[in-house]
Parts: sequence; C-alpha cells; structure tokens
Amino acid sequence: MNLNPYAQAGWGGSSGGSGPAPSIFGALPFSSQSTGPSIHEFRFTAFNPDILDCTVLGPSSNTYFRVLNNTPSQNFTLVQNREGKSIAVLEWRGSSGVVVEVRDIIRKQFVASWLQLSTDGKYRFMNAHDRTFVWVPQNEYVGLYTYGTTTPELYARLSRADGGVTLEITSTAIRESLLECCVVATVLLQSGRSVD
Repeated sequence: MNLNPYAQAGWGGSSGGSGPAPSIFGALPFSSQSTGPSIHEFRFTAFNPDILDCTVLGPSSNTYFRVLNNTPSQNFTLVQNREGKSIAVLEWRGSSGVVVEVRDIIRKQFVASWLQLSTDGKYRFMNAHDRTFVWVPQNEYVGLYTYGTTTPELYARLSRADGGVTLEITSTAIRESLLECCVVATVLLQSGRSVD
C-alpha cells in the first residue's frame, strides 16, 4: 500500500514520467541544471629556481604546501603540508627513474608506474585510492579526468602562466582526497625533468 498522496495522484517520481521532479520547497521551481562542484585554485610560486623548490598558495593566498629540495644531496624533493610535515617524497635516481611516495595514499613506487604514459605517448594514467584517472594535455592546460566512465569528469587542471604554475581542483576531487596526489603530479609534470 502506498501512503504517499502525491504518488497516489500520479505525481510521484516513481511513475516514470519524463517531466521534472516536483520542488521539495513547495511553490519554488525545480531546476534540473547543476552548477557543478566548486573550483579551488592552488598557485605554485616563489620558484627557487624552479618548481622543485617553491611555495604552494591556496584559497585566500594561504600557504598550503612547500616543495623543498633536500639539500645537500639534491636527490630528494619533499612536499610538506602547512604544518611542516612531509606528505610526499620524490627520489631522483638518475637514469633508473624517479621514485614517488605520498603518505597514506601512494605506496613507494616508480613514477613511471604511478603516472604511466599511454602507449601513444599522449596522456598519463594516475592511480589513487584504487581508482584510475588520466592527465590529458589540452591547449593551455593539462586536465585530470576520471577514467573508465562513459562521461569523463574533469577533476583538476594545471597550467603555466606569469612565471608560475596553477592547479585548479574541484571540491569533488578534494573530498576524494586527491589534493596531495594532484600537487605531487603537478610538481612532477612541470619539473622539466624526465620522470620515466
């Protein structure tokens, strides 16, 4: 027995009608258009001399991350959060490749495995939290999209302008704990060094 008076009158969402669902606010109109997730901007600035030693400013120009070359060896690059705790490490092993580790997200592995280059060399896969994403170059930016879905969703994009690098990331990607991975991927992809 259905106790919903709207459903009994044929107005329920389960009737299979093609019209918009009724407003849950009574007389207010229903909009089926979504504004989408909000975008958060992170700027990689104060290169000393490059992105491997810089500051990452987030919303309200607050410092969110620092990228530091671990001197004197220069074989390690650390990514620290705003509290100064290392959240990622890059180990530059010369001709044998680069090793990456993102605390509690990406186990220690070669970047060539984590940001695997496609067979045609046009994009890179990124694995995080048992999901696969893809970094795709497009005009002035490189976009991070969901992978293996019928409609890929843009999660982040990075661009270079005015002597710095900008990472724009959606609130959805941040909720799914991808911010740290995107910051590390940005450093690698914009380092100017071979990462394979």
